[in-house]
Amino acid sequence: MDTLQQRIIEIAQQIPDYIGYQQKERRREINELVRRELAIQYGEQRNRLARLQRGAPLDHIVELENLDQKLLRLIARLQTATGGYAGWFDAAQIVESDLDQLTQFDQSLAAGVKELQAKLDAIGSALKAKTGIEDAIAACADTLDALNAQYDQRDQFVALGKRPTKIDLPKAPQASPLGALEAKPAPPAELVHLAALKVNDAVTLGATDYLVAGKITYNISAGSFWAYWLQDGDKKIWLRVGPGGETATCQEIELRVPSPMPESLQYAGKPFARGDAGTASVIVEGAGGVRRGSVMYARYRADNVRLWLEDFGTETRAMLGEVLDARDVTVYRK
Repeated sequence: MDTLQQRIIEIAQQIPDYIGYQQKERRREINELVRRELAIQYGEQRNRLARLQRGAPLDHIVELENLDQKLLRLIARLQTATGGYAGWFDAAQIVESDLDQLTQFDQSLAAGVKELQAKLDAIGSALKAKTGIEDAIAACADTLDALNAQYDQRDQFVALGKRPTKIDLPKAPQASPLGALEAKPAPPAELVHLAALKVNDAVTLGATDYLVAGKITYNISAGSFWAYWLQDGDKKIWLRVGPGGETATCQEIELRVPSPMPESLQYAGKPFARGDAGTASVIVEGAGGVRRGSVMYARYRADNVRLWLEDFGTETRAMLGEVLDARDVTVYRK
């Protein structure tokens, strides 16, 4: 057992196993201490990944950036308390088996630090040898996906808690544990194809063939979404994929982007209500290479029409378009 795992056990042993206001607060404090300790350790591995990115060839920068976003998501979740603490922390009965289960989650996350370190070492060796780079990056991505899945289980346990031993109301039927063996429903194939588009691929919309002249990848804690700059001679449109699996075609419009972005607005006499909004890190790919930055964005809805506002800090942009069926887009790989 390594030092970090032992430290996690020592912290977990301080969690009180009986109820009361002070004991509830103590559980919260110790949970935060565990998460902070893990976040620091994973933060150190993110610094190592940043050093690898600086020395990597351009054709692997995007893949390494995707690793960074996966790791950043895990760290951000460790740094953010579970909202409400409605279950585990306030449960009327906390027994030893519950404490053991939480400790096991934390030990597995602690062990993941060492596993991630080994995967980053493998990437560094592959970059130095200039061979096996893609396999090493893919292995690291699998490890980060597994760690985020482990945190999902911990988060669910803390948020939902355990079922009380005595229930006055009739018990609801429980789902079979064998459901864990069922594969998660895959996203529609057409959305998978659109999310994987690259610069210089081609797509057909209606009767027009377009070349993908540029791509913007937006990364947020919940996942990623994309905007593709499509060009056919002088004709240019944007194809937006996500969030939420939604697909839309858009044109840039002249519209001042206010700060802060409002809950609602009007354009061409039509009222729009704000839906998704926030800050995303972005990877922009085009004829000028690959650049990174961040953007504040908001997506507004009015029936089947979408209006996007984006503030990149040095410039702003507004887009207007309509939702379409992803099956109406035909993809041709380069």
